[in-house]
Amino acid sequence: MKKLLFILLSFWIVQAIAHPHAFIDLKTKLLVENEQLVGFSTQWTLDEASSAELLYELKFLTEENKHKLTEEMFKNIIAEHYFSYLYDKPDNKIKFKNVPVNYGLKASGTHLQYYFDVLLAKPVELKKNELTLATYDKTYFVAMLYPLKDKSAVDFSQLPEHCRGELVEPRVDAQLQQYAFSLEQNQRDEDDTLGQQFAQQLQIVCR
Repeated sequence: MKKLLFILLSFWIVQAIAHPHAFIDLKTKLLVENEQLVGFSTQWTLDEASSAELLYELKFLTEENKHKLTEEMFKNIIAEHYFSYLYDKPDNKIKFKNVPVNYGLKASGTHLQYYFDVLLAKPVELKKNELTLATYDKTYFVAMLYPLKDKSAVDFSQLPEHCRGELVEPRVDAQLQQYAFSLEQNQRDEDDTLGQQFAQQLQIVCR
């Protein structure tokens, strides 16, 4: 178990020294109650190469050790604010609860998946509001993206009729792309804003 924990933690910790060398497909569903945003349910699917050794090691863990491993992994994710950032119309950062629900790790074919629900510290009124949610690794070691070919990657179905949701692509010029792709694994973006510049956004606009 110690070996696997090291591998899993290294996947996130080593990211502080490189540009995208791993890839995560995102899937997100907004959670709405009484016309208030209360959180979002999300699923992260690691690329096949990153998943391979992790899935192999998971086969040999007892259920107790799998539970301990899951707890350790999510402590790390929580410490990074779930790698997710939510802002309202005045550009205030929305806080999340520091304990996810319905969370875990699982195998999906040849891929490892993280799944969890993030609840807001306080529900946010949707009426006459605008919200932006982005999920990214600040250093862009891991590219976290909604696959455009997957129509189910973003689920706005719980939004009330007076709201609309949209997946917005980042505007990245050739110079920034060239800079990102030039970084080696032992190099780091100087101000940790690279991931944000490549991040897709879920935008919610309500009348």
